[in-house]
Amino acid sequence: MSGPISDPKALGAAIRQRRRTRGWTQAEVAERAAVSRRFVSALETGDRTGAELGRVFAVLRALDVAVELLDRPRSSFDESLREVLG
Repeated sequence: MSGPISDPKALGAAIRQRRRTRGWTQAEVAERAAVSRRFVSALETGDRTGAELGRVFAVLRALDVAVELLDRPRSSFDESLREVLG
């Protein structure tokens, strides 16, 4: 996993990539994190947007992943305006 992650789908894809890199099944991650396989599956697909943070961190710890807070680069005025207006 590398680069900033700013939405649930990207987080899920990164978790899936790390799990596959380790050669683990969703069930193995779930057991290590003390969560259900279904939770891991939903997390990987980005469907758990309201997931309890403690459970998310449990999965990340099971995969030996750390979270780092990064400052987002400031956008230009035009980019900011596009973000606001869509």
